[in-house]
Amino acid sequence: RGLLAKADVLIQNFRPGVIERLGLDFEAVRKINPRLVYASISGYGEEGPWVKRPGQDLLAQARSGVMWLNGDEDQGPVPFGLAIADMLAGSAAAQGILAALVRRGVTGTGSHVETSLLEALVDFQFEVLTTHLNDGRRLPRRSAFRSAHAYLSAPYGVYPAKDGYLAIAMTPIPKLADLLELEELAPYRDQPSTWFTARDEIKAIIAQCIATKMIDEWLAILEPADIWCAKVLTWPEMMASEGFQVLDMLQTVTREDDVSILTTRSPLRVDGVRAKVGRAAPRIGEHSAKIRKEFGL
Repeated sequence: RGLLAKADVLIQNFRPGVIERLGLDFEAVRKINPRLVYASISGYGEEGPWVKRPGQDLLAQARSGVMWLNGDEDQGPVPFGLAIADMLAGSAAAQGILAALVRRGVTGTGSHVETSLLEALVDFQFEVLTTHLNDGRRLPRRSAFRSAHAYLSAPYGVYPAKDGYLAIAMTPIPKLADLLELEELAPYRDQPSTWFTARDEIKAIIAQCIATKMIDEWLAILEPADIWCAKVLTWPEMMASEGFQVLDMLQTVTREDDVSILTTRSPLRVDGVRAKVGRAAPRIGEHSAKIRKEFGL
């Protein structure tokens, strides 16, 4: 409580009810420090039937509907390969905290910022959910062949070439058919509606063609024609590329106990400068004594 009296921000992600039992809920803490910005991250909000359920990323993805946007149509629900609910909820909370700090600078009082894994995932899907809500509430239907987006037509997808994979984004079928010299696409050229309704058939035709050449051969044909395409890179390929290296996104952080970790840097540049940190994360409790001394605890 002595620390809270002087703190600017408190962040807690206990299950609803736990922080109240500890006597550190927002109303209690506000009495100690009315200027404090208090942030709460839960699994599913503060009320409803899921409140007591584990707020874990995979489970939040399962309840959010997001799994039905990944993979091919016959694969069933496919989770993202990253903890997107954790990341997005943390990002949303950080934005809320910053906004509350700005408001505190105007009003002099703190705020209670709340979000959850589920709310962050719903917001993440705002574009496709808005389409669903205003388009007869039809469920997303993924392509059955090399799906990349449930709501986009052919040729949007990733295609195997002789030496890897080529991603092709939004492109008019007639233009692509001419560049690929694909007469098989003739039935679809002048019927844009079929680019979605027959996207599986169209993509299968394109895939057979892409498989006949090397990626660089296709890029030499497609890029000069302003076709949106790219080689699908592995991590080593990406990090070896000039496009990545010019961003200077890697740094080594160290610590006095011989810890040395090569890791990424901030994705933000301010006035052309990217923040760089040389020291690894502190050991648990490393700064406890210093904090106690600073706050007179």
